[in-house]
Amino acid sequence: MSRRDELLALLVNLSDNDLRRVGAFVESLQRDPARAAWAYDFIAHFEHAAKTASRDAAGMEIKIGDAICDGIARAALWEHPPVSGSASVSYLVPIPHGLRGAQLKFAIGIRDGSELPADRFIAFRVLVNDWKLWSAVKSSRAWQDHSVAMPQLGSDVARIEFVTDGLGDNRWNWAVWGEPRLIGQIGNLPNTFKGDEE
Repeated sequence: MSRRDELLALLVNLSDNDLRRVGAFVESLQRDPARAAWAYDFIAHFEHAAKTASRDAAGMEIKIGDAICDGIARAALWEHPPVSGSASVSYLVPIPHGLRGAQLKFAIGIRDGSELPADRFIAFRVLVNDWKLWSAVKSSRAWQDHSVAMPQLGSDVARIEFVTDGLGDNRWNWAVWGEPRLIGQIGNLPNTFKGDEE
């Protein structure tokens, strides 16, 4: 028995009231079709990322793992900058055709145990295709959640970089990016239900 035959058998046994409700549901889908959700998890694709330093890599540490900031644990990209310059984790992200409403979601934090003084900051930056999309400086430990609207990505692949910089002093710069993801919607779902015409 095909899936269509199974559905038709179920419909035959519905009451008139339930059939009206099913009909209203199908009509609502035809008027306002749902969009397919899409996501790219940067932690899951970490092994494919390029990890570089803007100068000498001495002192740089880049890895993934759980990070605790102000007592709260999250899966994270650890990105301790080098002694001099910045650290970069760069991804080539395949962008599906028709992606709309893309948002980059992440948190930034400084891991518990860091003795970073309150008057010293770590710079966090996000670059998209070599353009700075977002930046902030931080000295507090707690996670800060961010959601950044992405520009319309016209290519099949976008280069997205997560950058940290000790701003001249890398001691205690235990910088982490919590749960970084790119999310969006891909076009409209196709209307696959075609009822018999009356």
